[in-house]
Amino acid sequence: MALKLSRHAFTTFWDVHAWTGVIGGLLIYVMFLTGGIALFRGQLAVWEEPLRQQRSSVEQVGLEATLEQGLAAAPATPEELWFYLPEGGQGAARLLYYAQGEQVSSWVHDGGVREREGLSRFLFELHYLWHDATGVWLYYVAGLLSVALLLALATGVLIHLKDIVRQFHQFRPDKRRRVVWSDMHKVLGVMGLPFQLMYAYTGAFIVFLGVLVPAFTGPVFGGDAARADRVAWGASFAQEPAPGAPARGLTLDELTARARAAEPRLVPEMVRIRHRGLDSGTVDIRGPIEGVPFGRGTVRLRATDGAVLSLDAPGAEGARSSVLRWIYGLHFAHFGGVTLRILFFVLAVATCATILTGNSIWLARREARQESLGNRLLARLTVGFGAGTLVAIAALFLASRALPLDWTGRMAAEELTFIVALGLCLAWALAAREGGSLWWQQTGLAGLLLLPVPALAARSSSAGLFGAGPKLGSVVAVDAALLLTAAALCASAWALRRAALRHAPPPQATQDELPSPLSHGGAGLMARGQTAPHG
Repeated sequence: MALKLSRHAFTTFWDVHAWTGVIGGLLIYVMFLTGGIALFRGQLAVWEEPLRQQRSSVEQVGLEATLEQGLAAAPATPEELWFYLPEGGQGAARLLYYAQGEQVSSWVHDGGVREREGLSRFLFELHYLWHDATGVWLYYVAGLLSVALLLALATGVLIHLKDIVRQFHQFRPDKRRRVVWSDMHKVLGVMGLPFQLMYAYTGAFIVFLGVLVPAFTGPVFGGDAARADRVAWGASFAQEPAPGAPARGLTLDELTARARAAEPRLVPEMVRIRHRGLDSGTVDIRGPIEGVPFGRGTVRLRATDGAVLSLDAPGAEGARSSVLRWIYGLHFAHFGGVTLRILFFVLAVATCATILTGNSIWLARREARQESLGNRLLARLTVGFGAGTLVAIAALFLASRALPLDWTGRMAAEELTFIVALGLCLAWALAAREGGSLWWQQTGLAGLLLLPVPALAARSSSAGLFGAGPKLGSVVAVDAALLLTAAALCASAWALRRAALRHAPPPQATQDELPSPLSHGGAGLMARGQTAPHG
């Protein structure tokens, strides 16, 4: 027998579902949209930086010689440094360390080239609301939004549980606009429910694990903080010795060979070095573990003699092997290849549409109660974030290819471009006298901004679709994806404009006799059974 909630329970769950969705919905929209793009961070990283597109010389030169070449420009040997190896024999190695309190990230190429492109990193960090300037507090906001999304999904399932099978496929495009939005919200919500639950749970887990570990240290681990940290973060999370006396150590090539002997399935991807040239020096060699789902490992070695201090790999580190690697592997899609990432991207876009249609439904119900001031604000913010984020991302890509590649301020200029573009779109949405055309105008603008990006990319790279040199698959794929996205945005804008004109009021009617489609959130028309040009 189908579960039927009481009227009081239904109303309570609906209010919780609606308010949690509306309060955090627009930020969750930005997180899902940028997270969907960040699934292809590896391809974007190769596309944006020509030094990643060349054939690597590390195998011929050796790891130690490459590291020495990169450190030649450093004022002193850093206490701690990270050495990123080229993937698949493609691209230059990269060094990251701190000098006089400033982070230095440079490519090991022609005496050292400072990292100069941050598009893929910025979009990746934006999906969990991280930025160095804001510190950790926005990161915790992202975690709270993940919890709010879990609450919204749980109450949504309870509300629609008795009709969930029918709502999986019920879509009636010939009905009133409010019914169309409601059907779209339910269909996309039901189809994407497992995807959304997985990302909401894993996102909250990743953010708050560091907060929860101290809470369980007493009752679970008897107050042993070191043991709790080792269980949560792995065997390599151990207390490291203080700096010691100068001592000669093994080369990085020899240490890597020792690590591969300890864990033959390890594919070295990154090396963390502490106290280089001292008897207290340690080297962590990290990378994926071949043949293991979501497998990643770390081998820590003593730099002086290559002794294995800890082995953090599937089957060796206890609870972390069976929990964290699955949580992180699912969240970052470390399985299924490009095909699954494309599917996840489509589901992320569908989740964005679920959020926007949810706002439309909420607006329609509140408009019936004559609460129009809040409706107008939320409707304009929905457009400003919904279409404005598309404009801002397109402007970011355009700035990335238009700015001089060797200009030292280009990364800051890219981030500023995104922020200014989004701010202008929000201001445009809030200030517009008539909101019915905002969706197609801003969506079309995003498509037009994105359209010339692949051609501009040929100025700095010859490996892309419009480049004159040998093609590189990942670079061509990004160029093609950008062109397809620009075409899709322009086509969507054209369709939205046609819908707006089709449902425009008769020319003989006066302004006083007709409600503005989006000036009242678009909801007034939907509540009356009329159609509004809402995207």
